[in-house]
Amino acid sequence: MSKPSYLALLNSIAVNEKKGEIFLNAWAEVTPDEELQATLRFVAIREGEHAWAFTKRMCELGYEVSEEDAYQVFKDFDGLMACVCSDASDADKIAYLTGGRGAEEERDPFGGFFKDTTIDPVTGGLLGRYIAEERDSGRRLQEQYARICNGDTAGSPAGGQKTSREMKELRRSIKALRREVKALKRLHAA
Repeated sequence: MSKPSYLALLNSIAVNEKKGEIFLNAWAEVTPDEELQATLRFVAIREGEHAWAFTKRMCELGYEVSEEDAYQVFKDFDGLMACVCSDASDADKIAYLTGGRGAEEERDPFGGFFKDTTIDPVTGGLLGRYIAEERDSGRRLQEQYARICNGDTAGSPAGGQKTSREMKELRRSIKALRREVKALKRLHAA
């Protein structure tokens, strides 16, 4: 069997989803906002499960995950980790992750994943579940972004205090996740 045309996509998903799990869990460990913490942990679990599922699929196809060959969504992963592990506010972390921009609507980054007509049924099923869960995770993070932007931080010990730092942090997280999805789409289109 020849090397699958979609192998680079599977590899990049496995590598970057693992990194997503790591940084989301690290952030969840330090946020005082219980609602944000719960969302970060939930999405981190999904990210980790995706990393393992795509690693398993690559193994089934006879290949190993290679970080060196993967498209790197997180260009400065060490900087990202330093930010999310810091004592900066959630809003500041969001601003860092989003580059200070809001979570504007973008076209669907997963739209082209199935243009490759050589994708086998098992991989296609895995990609379909991945896409549905990523979209849901994005919605969950967006809800947190909106909540924090509106100053509703009731799950936080300082409940109800609107801070620009919290708003900025959520924006950064959403931007990082969107960059990941865009990069994966570009990789798949290549």
